[in-house]
Amino acid sequence: MPDPQEPLGQRLRDYALSELTSAAEQLAREGDARHAGVHQARKRLRRTRATLALARRPLGDTGRRLDDALGQACRGLCGLRDAQALVEGLARLEATAPVELREQLPHAIALASARRDALMAAALARDPGFERHRKRLLALAARLARLDWDAVDETVVAKGVARSERRLAKARRRAERAPGDDERWHVLRRRLRRLRQQDHLLLALAPELRPASGASPEEATTLGEAQDDVLLLRACGRGSPFPVPLRRALRALAARRLRQVRGLADDQD
Repeated sequence: MPDPQEPLGQRLRDYALSELTSAAEQLAREGDARHAGVHQARKRLRRTRATLALARRPLGDTGRRLDDALGQACRGLCGLRDAQALVEGLARLEATAPVELREQLPHAIALASARRDALMAAALARDPGFERHRKRLLALAARLARLDWDAVDETVVAKGVARSERRLAKARRRAERAPGDDERWHVLRRRLRRLRQQDHLLLALAPELRPASGASPEEATTLGEAQDDVLLLRACGRGSPFPVPLRRALRALAARRLRQVRGLADDQD
């Protein structure tokens, strides 16, 4: 935990460094724990980026280039995480799916798990033990430590929080204007997640600078469940691991759930 007696910029640096080095450690997990390790690594990379966003202006172009590199590292793990998230999302359907579909879910989970494991095996064949990826993250941590954190103070962070709040409000308006647009909802989820991450880190480092509003945990949960349905729809498209009848049933359920979340009329009623 960063020292509360240090200047705010140094505390933010220490927090970001801790998250980034932890991301590299998570990728060292072995066996079945690798799937959780990928998920945790991506979470820590996003927290690092959320910290950088609070100090965007004084960290300058060097900070923005580092943020871009962190984004690339996170996206490089996206396919693996999506494959595991699909398995988890299917498992959660067991409580609410229609009876006829519920009986087929074990088969769907087995097929999704097989694809997930194949993707992980291919990734490890390219980068055994994720050693190359972990070294890259540690190199990025060294770059992060050299940024001008001394230029980051309470005024800078307050402006960073205000920027995140404005971006969330804009994303929410855009999603409401086009409720059928998956990309707008995806952006809304990212904006909400970032503000919640900033709220969490500031609770520990500078409670007086926390966001005033806009980071609802209920909304985050709802958007997260909707993202499960978006992933399921994608998995029922080209290259689906599911046979056609199962694919149709899963697609219909995911589409219906999305319409409900987004307030769209269900034209199948």
